Amino acid sequence: MIKHNYPLKNITTIGLGGTCKELICPATITDLLKINKSRKHIYIGNGSNICFITDYYNGSIISLKRMKRFISHDDKYIYCSSNISCNKVSRYLYNNKISGFEFLHGIPGTIGGAIYMNAGAFDDELLRHVHSIELLNSEGNIYIISNKDLRYSYRKSNIDKKSSIIQVTLNNQAKVFNRNILNKLNSIRKNTQPINQLSCGCIFRNPKNQYAAKLIEGAELKGTRVGGIYISRKHSNYFINDGSGTYKEFLKLINIVKNKVFTKYNIELQEEVILVK
Repeated sequence: MIKHNYPLKNITTIGLGGTCKELICPATITDLLKINKSRKHIYIGNGSNICFITDYYNGSIISLKRMKRFISHDDKYIYCSSNISCNKVSRYLYNNKISGFEFLHGIPGTIGGAIYMNAGAFDDELLRHVHSIELLNSEGNIYIISNKDLRYSYRKSNIDKKSSIIQVTLNNQAKVFNRNILNKLNSIRKNTQPINQLSCGCIFRNPKNQYAAKLIEGAELKGTRVGGIYISRKHSNYFINDGSGTYKEFLKLINIVKNKVFTKYNIELQEEVILVK
């Protein structure tokens, strides 16, 4: 499926941006292989950690949402497609009494997107648990990265951003299953993070030995609004779109936060959200 001049707000969870030249939604790997990747393009999953800061993206946006989703496991590994949501992976493993991945529940996005940015929560991160990753590069070739070739740190990895993650294999860890862990983490998330609102997750990375949310709150910015975009009163590192916001207001609020935090703490915040022009 190909759609031209498609509204960018329809493919991201914060709902901002103008239009794109074309949105491509392949249904199979064969369809994915046929796409001309020599021109400007970007891959997206749920669009939960990305914001388009442009009136017109002059390229192709390739969404894997229509491709088949799957997850399975054996005694050693967990196999899943890159377009399956973190929530579904966490719930599947919970239902099969496989522990160690409860932290994924509530992370807004797909496993593929979470792999790229080494997403995490509650003092854990996804790339610690990866056995191997199957990808498609810009030349149309499929290749595999094993755990020993991965290099990663907080919200970073050495995975080629021009490649598309197709499948992920996770280690099935021998951990004692505790039925209460997922419910506990889910309760904490609901009590501390805004849900069912237009947002793109955390805006800024946590500086070393600091929490961006605490710095923003300490700078007395909680609730600050620019037009239709405002800082959540529930979690200061979340920006909320009330439905009328624009990407220009979003960028202005980012700059306000960075300037005030730097002025007060001499700390320069770095964006965690991916900004695409």
